[in-house]
Amino acid sequence: MYKYRNLMGAVLIGLILVAFAGCSKVTQENYDKISTGMTLDEVQKILGKGTEKSGVGGAIGDLSASAKTITWGSEEKNITITFANDKVVTKTQKGL
Repeated sequence: MYKYRNLMGAVLIGLILVAFAGCSKVTQENYDKISTGMTLDEVQKILGKGTEKSGVGGAIGDLSASAKTITWGSEEKNITITFANDKVVTKTQKGL
């Protein structure tokens, strides 16, 4: 009985790891879906929530502007997108 439980535990952990590895949204296919002019909300529907690396904003009179860079993934495999006024202006990828 003890061996059976250990085997089932190992199988369960293996299945969980495979599921997480297969669920990554940081793929070449998703990178190719991102285009200049897309909104932050549109990108997040494809990639999920990313990590903001930098951001600035300001206003002069009635004019306002903002810029931010958001990254999805890890150091080895990632997608980085720069937004101006919450619209894609540049995108880069690493390791896809």
